[in-house]
Amino acid sequence: MSRSDSQSDRWLEISIVLPSEFAEPVTHLFSRYGDGRVFVSQTGDWDADVVGSDYSSDGEVTVYCYLKIDETIENRKGMIEIGLRLISELTDTEPHEERVVTPDEWVNQTFPTIRVGDRIVISPRMPDEGIPDYSETEDICVYLSPGLAFGTGNHPTTRLCLKQILLEAESGGLVGRHALDVGCGSGVLSIVALKLGASKAWCLDIDETAIRAIRDNLEMSGVDDRAHVLEGSIPNPDLPDTQFDYVFANITSRVLIDIAEPLIDSTKPGGIVLASGILDDQADSVRDAFLNAGNVSISETRQEGDWLMLRIVKSDDN
Repeated sequence: MSRSDSQSDRWLEISIVLPSEFAEPVTHLFSRYGDGRVFVSQTGDWDADVVGSDYSSDGEVTVYCYLKIDETIENRKGMIEIGLRLISELTDTEPHEERVVTPDEWVNQTFPTIRVGDRIVISPRMPDEGIPDYSETEDICVYLSPGLAFGTGNHPTTRLCLKQILLEAESGGLVGRHALDVGCGSGVLSIVALKLGASKAWCLDIDETAIRAIRDNLEMSGVDDRAHVLEGSIPNPDLPDTQFDYVFANITSRVLIDIAEPLIDSTKPGGIVLASGILDDQADSVRDAFLNAGNVSISETRQEGDWLMLRIVKSDDN
């Protein structure tokens, strides 16, 4: 079966246009009942840090959710529709739209250029456009192929990780380090870490449609010579027999709980896990899973709206 004929390429897109102040609860709803694949779009280039819990503009955004078409879709779609009806009681919205995304459309999805923090700029670019010239900018430039994979930096879970990676770099913690990116999506976390001094990164994703995009993104961003891309999760027999200085896991609370122990096992003593994709009402369960998985401490919790990221430090005496 060809990749374009694969059932895994069939997705239902649900979208709704609404005032920007309601983007966060809709993103929460879509993330809870969807597949963690949510995109917020605003016309023109925009600063991702502006769209969030403190965003006060009267403008509108479009929030997109992508659900894999399988035997659970009707139940998940029904829960989303109930949530949208409740939100419609609070603000005037047009009815949400649904459509099946074809494989060709999936590959050619795009997104606006966004800025995260004051240094990271994430832009769409097609692989056949070649590698850009980075010589005239001080920004951390990341180029991602439209479509195929998620993780453009416009979601709070990704932004929380990116901002923490910047802080790790500013303290000198990234230079020469090895990173493992579990559920890497577009590879954006690995790309930024490599551009900020990490010497090598291993990128893992279970979605076979994302693997090609990750390789393209690493090459377009100029870091492919220091990165390795593997399909799957952890434990993974294709990973080197070593532990990592940094482990990134921007996934979902349920998956974080399930793989907390192998995430800790993959981390060097004294190393750091950045765990994101956590809704605030699930935070205690995720914390407990990591604290029970090994001799670790949670040194910091970053939060944006309803979303949290945990910075977990593995004890040196493990």
